[in-house]
Amino acid sequence: MKTNKNNFLKGAAIAAAILCAVQIVWLSVQSWNISGLGAENSEINWDKTILPIQLIVFLGRLIFCVAYNALIITFLTKTMKALKGGVIFPKSNVLLPFCTAGCYFIGTMLNDNFDNILMTETPCYTYFAINSSTIIFTLLFLIFALLYKMAADISEENNLTI
Repeated sequence: MKTNKNNFLKGAAIAAAILCAVQIVWLSVQSWNISGLGAENSEINWDKTILPIQLIVFLGRLIFCVAYNALIITFLTKTMKALKGGVIFPKSNVLLPFCTAGCYFIGTMLNDNFDNILMTETPCYTYFAINSSTIIFTLLFLIFALLYKMAADISEENNLTI
Protein backbone atom coordinates (compact mmCIF):
# COMPACT_ATOMS: atom_id res chain seq x y z
CA MET A 1 0.00 0.00 0.00
CA LYS A 2 2.83 2.37 0.86
CA THR A 3 4.38 1.82 -2.59
CA ASN A 4 1.09 2.77 -4.29
CA LYS A 5 0.95 6.02 -2.32
CA ASN A 6 4.58 6.79 -3.10
CA ASN A 7 4.04 6.05 -6.79
CA PHE A 8 0.94 8.24 -6.88
CA LEU A 9 2.78 11.06 -5.09
CA LYS A 10 5.73 10.77 -7.44
CA GLY A 11 3.45 10.77 -10.49
CA ALA A 12 1.46 13.77 -9.24
CA ALA A 13 4.67 15.68 -8.45
CA ILE A 14 6.09 14.96 -11.91
CA ALA A 15 2.83 15.99 -13.59
CA ALA A 16 2.69 19.23 -11.56
CA ALA A 17 6.33 20.02 -12.32
CA ILE A 18 5.77 19.43 -16.05
CA LEU A 19 2.71 21.72 -16.02
CA CYS A 20 4.70 24.42 -14.22
CA ALA A 21 7.53 24.10 -16.77
CA VAL A 22 5.03 24.35 -19.64
CA GLN A 23 3.52 27.45 -18.06
CA ILE A 24 6.97 29.06 -17.75
CA VAL A 25 7.63 28.44 -21.45
CA TRP A 26 4.15 29.65 -22.41
CA LEU A 27 4.48 32.87 -20.37
CA SER A 28 7.90 33.57 -21.87
CA VAL A 29 6.80 32.98 -25.47
CA GLN A 30 3.56 34.91 -24.98
CA SER A 31 5.36 37.86 -23.43
CA TRP A 32 7.93 37.91 -26.21
CA ASN A 33 5.24 37.81 -28.91
CA ILE A 34 2.87 40.44 -27.51
CA SER A 35 5.65 42.84 -26.54
CA GLY A 36 6.55 43.56 -30.14
CA LEU A 37 10.13 42.34 -29.67
CA GLY A 38 9.49 39.26 -31.79
CA ALA A 39 7.61 41.06 -34.56
CA GLU A 40 7.15 44.45 -36.15
CA ASN A 41 3.76 44.98 -34.56
CA SER A 42 3.09 44.89 -30.87
CA GLU A 43 -0.21 43.78 -29.40
CA ILE A 44 0.51 46.08 -26.49
CA ASN A 45 -0.42 49.71 -26.85
CA TRP A 46 2.77 51.23 -25.39
CA ASP A 47 1.76 54.70 -24.19
CA LYS A 48 4.60 57.11 -23.36
CA THR A 49 2.55 58.86 -20.67
CA ILE A 50 2.20 55.70 -18.58
CA LEU A 51 5.17 53.72 -19.90
CA PRO A 52 6.76 53.18 -16.45
CA ILE A 53 3.53 51.65 -15.10
CA GLN A 54 3.15 49.52 -18.23
CA LEU A 55 6.72 48.23 -17.90
CA ILE A 56 6.17 47.40 -14.21
CA VAL A 57 3.00 45.45 -15.03
CA PHE A 58 4.50 43.72 -18.09
CA LEU A 59 7.84 42.73 -16.54
CA GLY A 60 6.44 42.17 -13.04
CA ARG A 61 3.82 39.75 -14.34
CA LEU A 62 6.43 37.81 -16.27
CA ILE A 63 8.99 37.72 -13.44
CA PHE A 64 6.60 36.88 -10.59
CA CYS A 65 4.59 34.28 -12.55
CA VAL A 66 7.77 32.55 -13.72
CA ALA A 67 9.17 32.70 -10.16
CA TYR A 68 5.92 31.23 -8.77
CA ASN A 69 6.15 28.24 -11.09
CA ALA A 70 9.90 27.81 -10.54
CA LEU A 71 9.36 27.79 -6.76
CA ILE A 72 6.74 25.06 -7.11
CA ILE A 73 9.14 22.97 -9.21
CA THR A 74 11.89 23.52 -6.61
CA PHE A 75 9.55 22.57 -3.77
CA LEU A 76 8.46 19.38 -5.51
CA THR A 77 12.01 18.40 -6.45
CA LYS A 78 13.35 18.92 -2.93
CA THR A 79 10.40 17.08 -1.43
CA MET A 80 10.82 14.06 -3.70
CA LYS A 81 14.57 13.90 -2.96
CA ALA A 82 13.87 14.10 0.79
CA LEU A 83 11.26 11.32 0.56
CA LYS A 84 13.90 9.02 -0.89
CA GLY A 85 15.89 9.63 2.30
CA GLY A 86 12.86 8.98 4.50
CA VAL A 87 12.14 12.62 5.37
CA ILE A 88 8.55 13.68 4.74
CA PHE A 89 8.82 17.38 5.61
CA PRO A 90 12.34 18.63 4.85
CA LYS A 91 13.28 21.73 6.83
CA SER A 92 14.94 23.17 3.70
CA ASN A 93 11.49 23.56 2.11
CA VAL A 94 9.92 25.67 4.87
CA LEU A 95 10.55 29.06 3.24
CA LEU A 96 9.49 28.00 -0.28
CA PRO A 97 5.68 28.00 0.28
CA PHE A 98 5.85 31.49 1.84
CA CYS A 99 7.81 32.79 -1.16
CA THR A 100 5.40 31.02 -3.51
CA ALA A 101 2.44 32.75 -1.85
CA GLY A 102 4.07 36.15 -2.28
CA CYS A 103 4.98 35.55 -5.91
CA TYR A 104 1.51 34.18 -6.61
CA PHE A 105 -0.18 37.24 -5.11
CA ILE A 106 1.95 39.81 -6.95
CA GLY A 107 2.02 37.90 -10.26
CA THR A 108 -1.72 37.23 -10.28
CA MET A 109 -2.55 40.79 -9.23
CA LEU A 110 -0.45 42.12 -12.12
CA ASN A 111 -2.03 39.57 -14.46
CA ASP A 112 -5.51 40.70 -13.37
CA ASN A 113 -4.61 44.24 -14.47
CA PHE A 114 -2.68 43.27 -17.60
CA ASP A 115 -5.46 43.93 -20.12
CA ASN A 116 -6.55 47.19 -18.51
CA ILE A 117 -3.09 48.74 -18.54
CA LEU A 118 -1.50 47.20 -21.62
CA MET A 119 -3.94 45.72 -24.09
CA THR A 120 -6.70 48.34 -24.46
CA GLU A 121 -6.75 50.92 -27.22
CA THR A 122 -6.48 53.69 -24.66
CA PRO A 123 -4.58 52.24 -21.70
CA CYS A 124 -5.65 53.54 -18.34
CA TYR A 125 -4.37 53.19 -14.82
CA THR A 126 -7.14 54.94 -12.94
CA TYR A 127 -7.87 51.83 -10.91
CA PHE A 128 -5.99 48.71 -9.94
CA ALA A 129 -8.14 45.60 -9.53
CA ILE A 130 -7.53 42.85 -7.01
CA ASN A 131 -9.84 39.87 -7.49
CA SER A 132 -11.19 38.06 -4.47
CA SER A 133 -9.89 34.76 -5.83
CA THR A 134 -6.36 36.18 -5.79
CA ILE A 135 -6.71 36.98 -2.10
CA ILE A 136 -8.38 33.65 -1.26
CA PHE A 137 -5.74 31.53 -3.03
CA THR A 138 -2.92 33.59 -1.51
CA LEU A 139 -4.41 32.98 1.95
CA LEU A 140 -4.69 29.26 1.16
CA PHE A 141 -1.01 29.24 0.16
CA LEU A 142 -0.14 30.95 3.43
CA ILE A 143 -2.21 28.44 5.42
CA PHE A 144 -0.44 25.61 3.61
CA ALA A 145 2.93 27.27 4.31
CA LEU A 146 2.16 27.58 8.03
CA LEU A 147 0.92 23.98 8.23
CA TYR A 148 4.03 22.80 6.39
CA LYS A 149 6.26 24.72 8.81
CA MET A 150 4.44 23.21 11.78
CA ALA A 151 4.75 19.72 10.28
CA ALA A 152 8.47 20.21 9.57
CA ASP A 153 9.06 21.40 13.16
CA ILE A 154 7.12 18.45 14.62
CA SER A 155 8.91 16.01 12.31
CA GLU A 156 12.30 17.36 13.32
CA GLU A 157 11.34 17.25 17.02
CA ASN A 158 10.18 13.63 16.67
CA ASN A 159 13.44 12.67 14.97
CA LEU A 160 15.41 14.18 17.84
CA THR A 161 13.44 12.33 20.53
CA ILE A 162 13.82 8.90 19.00
